[in-house]
Amino acid sequence: MKLKNIIFTFVFSIFVAQLSGSQTFEIPDNVKLEVAEDYVKHEQRILECINWLENTPMSEEADKRLMANAYLMKWATGTPTVTISMQSFQVDLTTKNPELLIVFIGGWIKYAIENPDDKDNVEAGNISGINSIIKVYSDNKGDGLKKDKRIEKLIKMDASELNEWVADQLK
Repeated sequence: MKLKNIIFTFVFSIFVAQLSGSQTFEIPDNVKLEVAEDYVKHEQRILECINWLENTPMSEEADKRLMANAYLMKWATGTPTVTISMQSFQVDLTTKNPELLIVFIGGWIKYAIENPDDKDNVEAGNISGINSIIKVYSDNKGDGLKKDKRIEKLIKMDASELNEWVADQLK
């Protein structure tokens, strides 16, 4: 029984550390993104930025959120290792809440960084981006985000239905 308590305490401590770590993300100063290696060096920081954007309530730290969005977009527009394919359906999902577009982009980037061997990641990138939108929308509904029936419809889908919906959108 004592071993179970020790294991539980250890796992719980790691979980809390992960949560608190995502909340203490600091945007790096004087970011230089000039060559491919610069982008690779920033991948871990970009993942931390994406996690912070997904887990911090949208009503908190507005200035930091703007800076984090700018850092993410600067990285996204220049990285030679991640390509995001934008489609009209993605933009349609963010019409009522345009701030969710960067969340979508972040979700796609997170998938691409964490799955570098998946070179044809259009469907998986879209699903990851949409799952990020769903998470942020669900966590912030009624707190600065407008109600959106399209996103609420996606929330109700199970994983296979969402995969099918994305595949239909990509046709």
